[in-house]
Amino acid sequence: MKFFILLFLSYVLNATALAALPPQYSECLRENSGTNMSVADLKDIARISKVTYCQNQVGLVGKPETLELLRSPNIQVGISLGKTTYSVTDFVDLARAGSFVLYVDSPRLTRENLISIARAGAELVVMSASAGLTRADYMALAAAKPFVLNVNSTLLRTDLRDFAAAGIQVVIRSAQSGLSRADILEVAMGNSERVTIMP
Repeated sequence: MKFFILLFLSYVLNATALAALPPQYSECLRENSGTNMSVADLKDIARISKVTYCQNQVGLVGKPETLELLRSPNIQVGISLGKTTYSVTDFVDLARAGSFVLYVDSPRLTRENLISIARAGAELVVMSASAGLTRADYMALAAAKPFVLNVNSTLLRTDLRDFAAAGIQVVIRSAQSGLSRADILEVAMGNSERVTIMP
């Protein structure tokens, strides 16, 4: 019986690893994900190779330069809400120029602001530990446009199951979520295409 449970858990973990996440999802969550390259350098490299650009600090690259990057083929952009100073209008303008991932790692913008940005074309990755959003916020965002919920704080198993059923792509950081193996199995069962488990 124990072997069957372990085998089933292995199946769930392998199946859910295939869930579709934005290409720049993990890269821009790393601490040292910034670059000292100029926009011109990035565009030159993008002519021959895919480039992932993570904007996680206020620096020399402002809105006009970011718009250039978003309009360039082969460049995947991820932007931190908490580590940049863009307004909701800026984010909407950027999203209309090209798709990017907005890491919602700060409560700086309201639910309505985030819905506007998502509807303009941005992909949202919501960090449960720092976004400052409630269950009702998650459900409202999901109703407007599916997004990724990075579970790096303790959330109720039943809520996570409901989030996945609502179309939210749930990424469970098992070490930070406070969930047991049984909890993870319950969330994953029936929603395997929307649940990813990461240690």
